[in-house]
Amino acid sequence: MLVPTACKKSNNDLAASAVSLKFKFNGSAQAANTVIATYYKSQGTVQIMGSMANSTQVLNLMVNNVKVGTFDVATGDAIASYSIGADLDHSYLGTTGKIVITKFTTEAVGGTFQFSSVAGVGLAGTFTEGTFLAKLITM
Repeated sequence: MLVPTACKKSNNDLAASAVSLKFKFNGSAQAANTVIATYYKSQGTVQIMGSMANSTQVLNLMVNNVKVGTFDVATGDAIASYSIGADLDHSYLGTTGKIVITKFTTEAVGGTFQFSSVAGVGLAGTFTEGTFLAKLITM
């Protein structure tokens, strides 16, 4: 006698369509077409990177001692940067703001962010309404 069996797919899988990184840079809406999140377990640090459509613009968020909670950019608990060119003159480094981790599992990381920054040439940048959700790669 044959007995049919089936395995249920885990509900923890994050659908590729759910992966996202969106924000406003000086009021202009931006969205990453590629999002990568890496958890460096031995250091307790997570890094979320989003590459925009033209591949020369990259948003980078890093959180130390990661867990669900709020992390301050000004104190160094979190690092936020945005590069819009190949040189450091066009890289914006966060000076104030916060990254809020609302989801942190073995599968995924998600949250919100907002920060103010200054580029190497002295230009100010403001990042608002930032959200992210990404599959997590553990190293």
